[in-house]
Amino acid sequence: MTSGTDPSTGDVAAWQRQMAALAFDSAAATGGEQQEFVALASSLLQAMPHQLGQAFGRSASRDIGPLLEAGAPTEAVLALLDGWAGYMLSCGPGGRPMATVVVEAMGGEASAEGATPALALLGALAALLAGDALDADCAAQVDWRSNGARLN
Repeated sequence: MTSGTDPSTGDVAAWQRQMAALAFDSAAATGGEQQEFVALASSLLQAMPHQLGQAFGRSASRDIGPLLEAGAPTEAVLALLDGWAGYMLSCGPGGRPMATVVVEAMGGEASAEGATPALALLGALAALLAGDALDADCAAQVDWRSNGARLN
């Protein structure tokens, strides 16, 4: 007799935990780390479980390699969002970039700060896609708020 659970549920949960970690790490990262974080986000989005990609209305990832090679991490993140997520960039307290990302298919949005616009966008996107894993991961974070970084 089987338990009746969907085996892909574990894949989704594991992927969302990775997105939660990316959200927190993006908020605390320095500008010098943004290229690495954008590349990681691209890899995670390419590995998005199929059922989430369908639910979010997301198609295949664009190749952002040329943008990263050209030193354009913000443009690379915007290319990742193109066609399936809306965004807003602003300036948070203390002059730190702040971003809000909206995915209409999810009926939700998330905001985050980062050292650069690219990191703020990544943090917001990752926080939104992390779902409940973000709350679970929050309890495991140590001193992520000590530098003033915020996820909303």
